[in-house]
Amino acid sequence: MKKIRTYIALGLALAFGATSCTKNDLNSEEQGGFSLKVLFDPATRATPEELAQDCTINIYNTEGLIRTYEGIDAMPEKLWLVTGDYRCDILAGTPCAASFTEKTYKGSQPFTITAGTTTTVQVECRINNVMASVAFDQTILDQFSTYEAKVGGTLEDDQCLTFDASNDAIGYFTLAEDATALLWLFSGTHVKYGPFSKSGSIQDVEKGKKYSLTFTYTKGNPEGDLTFDIEVIKTTEEVEDNIIFEADPTGVAAVGKWDIWAKHATLYANVAESEFGSEGIAIQVRAAGTETWTAFPATKAGDNLFSTVATNLNPETTYEYQLVVNGEIIGSAKTFKTDYISLIPNAGMENWNNNEGWPMPYASGDAAWWGNGNKAADMAGLIISESDGSTYTEGSKSAKLSGKQIKILTIDKVAPGNLFSGYFVGTVGTSGGKVNVGRPFTARPSAMKVDYKYTCGTITHNEGGPANDNGSHNIGDPDRCHIYIALGDWDYKTYGGTAECPVQLNTTDPSTLFDPNTDAVIAYGELVRGEDVNDWTEAVIRLKYKDTHRRPTHIIISCTSSKLGDYLTGSYNSTLWVDNFELIYDEQVVTQ
Repeated sequence: MKKIRTYIALGLALAFGATSCTKNDLNSEEQGGFSLKVLFDPATRATPEELAQDCTINIYNTEGLIRTYEGIDAMPEKLWLVTGDYRCDILAGTPCAASFTEKTYKGSQPFTITAGTTTTVQVECRINNVMASVAFDQTILDQFSTYEAKVGGTLEDDQCLTFDASNDAIGYFTLAEDATALLWLFSGTHVKYGPFSKSGSIQDVEKGKKYSLTFTYTKGNPEGDLTFDIEVIKTTEEVEDNIIFEADPTGVAAVGKWDIWAKHATLYANVAESEFGSEGIAIQVRAAGTETWTAFPATKAGDNLFSTVATNLNPETTYEYQLVVNGEIIGSAKTFKTDYISLIPNAGMENWNNNEGWPMPYASGDAAWWGNGNKAADMAGLIISESDGSTYTEGSKSAKLSGKQIKILTIDKVAPGNLFSGYFVGTVGTSGGKVNVGRPFTARPSAMKVDYKYTCGTITHNEGGPANDNGSHNIGDPDRCHIYIALGDWDYKTYGGTAECPVQLNTTDPSTLFDPNTDAVIAYGELVRGEDVNDWTEAVIRLKYKDTHRRPTHIIISCTSSKLGDYLTGSYNSTLWVDNFELIYDEQVVTQ
């Protein structure tokens, strides 16, 4: 879930005096004030105005509650307090026992006021609901003509939510003070046995976590007993759906989780333009423990809000950053830590083995990361993917992916050369094969660089292609090579693969072939060429992110001498060479 970054500026300047009094009640040396100003990140996913008006702000001292304000507008411009220990509690959103849309956020922060000084306070409000989603296994769809599940703190109609086949939303629940369980009730009509219901609960639920309930029908004995396995998965991603009530109306703001990349970060600063203007705004950055600052000019991103992108950072490094206005340091420094990077194994195509009787792109004894279709081609005595020591750009080898003709008796097929992150599963009769693609990967690169060259043959076999293919693929047309990279969070239970390689492609079933437009794809980039590329050429394939607020679980890289090879369309005269793969982690992040 995307992080909501709502910045509420809390400026505290408090001195000796009554618990609450007017400015005139204090002498000039004792003056202090509490002011509240709202600065919203324009990228927030919630409605900022609604959150601001719905929030409740409570201020406590050691004896109890001293002030309550309903909404930002209810706050006075100045509130005068005495020195001592305090606590600020904030509750935002509209409490609701069960809702698909209404969420609440809650946070608390203690602070101490010292005479004659300004104390700044930051309150981070985490989501205050228990969350749940419901999925129905295919066995439910097959065995029940109607079905639904109710979930809630209680199962009374106005206290719970109803999930069915048309509803895959997340439910948000506000439980009673003493409640620690979510209750569920499945009901449906079995195609053979008629009405059926079953209930249960999830114990010890926690606010800020989502529980996924998967309902599965299991036939127990020959008489057809019904039992259900309930899978409960706790995820911590929802905890990041937070509101940050940020201290100090002028100064750098807390950096959002998704704004931090491996080698760059988007930073924000709150600037009271009425006091400082809008010129000469910068945010300076340095690695923690070093002396040299680098200033990055900031531009206006909203009312009293400025942003900049700090570049040329090092991965997994803690940085300090602070606001500079016309050369003057304003406010205190904050810190962030850059993201990590991951590399592509055997990126130079140097390591190969022949342990299975055909070339495989990894060293003997190493774990397989790259795969190819040589196992299927070997049945016809062919090799479609191998190392080539005669031409390369890095090291002493490249990968040579050659299209071949498979002609045995009445069989006449084209087998394009290929290389992919995954492994070959097996053949499907004489019509095609299955491969599992995708390897575990959780970093966030911005592009992939690869060296390639291509001998483009004319199409010799045409067994079709996808309806959305924008190129001609008739026999005699130029073939096209294809290199693509995809980041995603594919669920292997949905996409037919394994936890290691979650996406299974079956060339005899076009519905299983890779589609960059599915919801599981977070980022995608490709290279397609339909002519000879005689010299080694460096290609930088930019990833286009559909969502920068999700972290991938797997990466797919695929290279083929014929773009439509999965449809058995292409040329056995086409050859693609690839070498020197590299993931790029720069600030040029492309988004849709």
